[in-house]
Amino acid sequence: MKKRESTIVALCIISESEIAKVIPTYSKDFEVDNPVAFRKMLWEIGLDTSRPFERQDGLWHRNRLNEVVMCSRYVGHERLDAEWLASGYASVSAMDKASGCRILEDIYRARNLTEDRQAALADREKYTVEDQTVQG
Repeated sequence: MKKRESTIVALCIISESEIAKVIPTYSKDFEVDNPVAFRKMLWEIGLDTSRPFERQDGLWHRNRLNEVVMCSRYVGHERLDAEWLASGYASVSAMDKASGCRILEDIYRARNLTEDRQAALADREKYTVEDQTVQG
């Protein structure tokens, strides 16, 4: 019997600023010039490269080193394989997702942190109009 896939969201966000600290010679060209090594590097720091992920350019964000930076970042699903889960670097949400526990899934759902709730929020957001006029 196949294990039921949990819908808990376990995102992995990797900032270029983090990569640059570890690999001082890193440049944006690395992704294009050596895609196999680039994907391997992302895999090793927790991004599941067998699933879709995206590069988000020019964003202000806080990296894993607690620095506020403006650079690109890679966003995708966190790895859920046994090696990653045992590494000590896996997030709590990745470990919870891998457990398959329905009670944990209900807790995450109540906090809108499941894939179905995230999709519903994104769908609702497309109908939201923000008033940009300044009242003064």
